[in-house]
Amino acid sequence: MYQIHTADHYLWENLNLDGKLVLEGGTSWGNTTQRIAEKVEEQGWKTRLISVDIDDDHFNQIQELLHGRFEELQLRQADLSRLDFMENNVIDVVICNYTLSSVNQFPLRATKALSEFHRVLKPGGQLVIMEEMPIWSVENRDYPYWSQRLRVIKSISVLKAMAHFNEIHPIDLEQTLGILGFKQVKYQEFKEIIDSEMATRFLDKRKQTLLKGVNDIENENLTKGFVEITEKLVKELELAKEFSAPAYILKAIK
Repeated sequence: MYQIHTADHYLWENLNLDGKLVLEGGTSWGNTTQRIAEKVEEQGWKTRLISVDIDDDHFNQIQELLHGRFEELQLRQADLSRLDFMENNVIDVVICNYTLSSVNQFPLRATKALSEFHRVLKPGGQLVIMEEMPIWSVENRDYPYWSQRLRVIKSISVLKAMAHFNEIHPIDLEQTLGILGFKQVKYQEFKEIIDSEMATRFLDKRKQTLLKGVNDIENENLTKGFVEITEKLVKELELAKEFSAPAYILKAIK
């Protein structure tokens, strides 16, 4: 969902996409897709990219923006935990940026997605995952905007009986990948810089979700309170322009 800034060097270290077939797990608004395109152009790589997302709302815009910048670009609507259209051992590199926590809204769904990544990767293929740290593992006072934003999003999701994002701690992810057969698993933690425009867009989307539909709790004050909290946070983020978040990049080999 977001672009990697502070960890860009580590992200691309030993990652060569020339002549490779790359799977991007989680297209969203196309930020990571565009960053991959920029790197491909910078290096003169000939790269084929398949970008997969459960939601195809932004596909036309992304296709138009990135036309001609890859050897081949496919945008596919699919669940990352069920890549039925893809054969075994065909992908050279999987890049999954701020998406696994979304897949992990449903118990064990992230493990299924990781298993699919392992299945479609060639032997020796690379897996790169970027994620935020879980809020329970980080001192909230060090990241006030990040912490408030996540808690508001999760709380609104619970109030509307919706599944919500579940961030995975890198130690747990490392162990899971080992069980699935990945090797040379390693990760580094970073203080990532998040663009407020993207963050507030998702906050506003959650606010609209709160206002629509039936108020199952039947408490207008509760709804009104969360709307006020969300709007106040959006204004603060807009003024701040950007904020820091605790993130990590994990790499592994099949």
